[in-house]
Amino acid sequence: MKMWRLRQVLLLLLSFSLAQTDPLRSQIVGGHEAKPHSRPYMAYLRSPRGSYCGGFLVAPQWVMTAAHCNGNYRVTLGAHKISVKEPSQQVFSVEANYPHPEFDKNTTSNDIRLLKLNSKATLNEYVQILRLPKFNHNLSDGTPCSVAGWGRIYKDWAPKTLYETNIAISGCSQYGKSYPDLNDGKVCAGRPDSPETVFKGDSGGPLVCDGVAQGIVSYGYPCPPAVYTRVARYLPWIKKTMKL
Repeated sequence: MKMWRLRQVLLLLLSFSLAQTDPLRSQIVGGHEAKPHSRPYMAYLRSPRGSYCGGFLVAPQWVMTAAHCNGNYRVTLGAHKISVKEPSQQVFSVEANYPHPEFDKNTTSNDIRLLKLNSKATLNEYVQILRLPKFNHNLSDGTPCSVAGWGRIYKDWAPKTLYETNIAISGCSQYGKSYPDLNDGKVCAGRPDSPETVFKGDSGGPLVCDGVAQGIVSYGYPCPPAVYTRVARYLPWIKKTMKL
């Protein structure tokens, strides 16, 4: 057990040293491969230049992601192994792109974006909508949640299949020195004594708590916690934008 913990600490320290120049890109650390198509709401966003982000389907023609995921993306739904054209996949271009009008790239405040697809997705066992919160409320410390994505595991390697990990909500206030720009539009998840977190390539993916999208992967470092956009804070903007 002590040797396992040592290996985890060394991995986190190595990842931390690699992350300092790119804190806004995220990966699943300490996770495992997800059961194929067990998260049918997941979206894979990839630009012609090869950059990519995560996202999630919130209505048949709408995908939610992070505002800092700014690219001319193609959106793939229904994927597990992203390197092949699976029969389950549906691919879309983006008809309209709506970052939050008050997004601040320096503080990552209001880090939320809605993408209107060029057509409605066909909902089936591989492609489903992820529920949004019904009202604005804070999450209690210790609330169990999960995250998933196709982001990097090591510096030069990213899995071609969807990875996932379980984490819990933790109070942001105790991390104020490391994360000075926290506000009520953000929520922290993960604990420093646990290796599971997000760190490179999964920005924009959902923080899922009890089947509801409570957060969006925003930023962090290999040593938890990571910071997520708190979706419930933006319900009025989301509803207004999705009427466009």
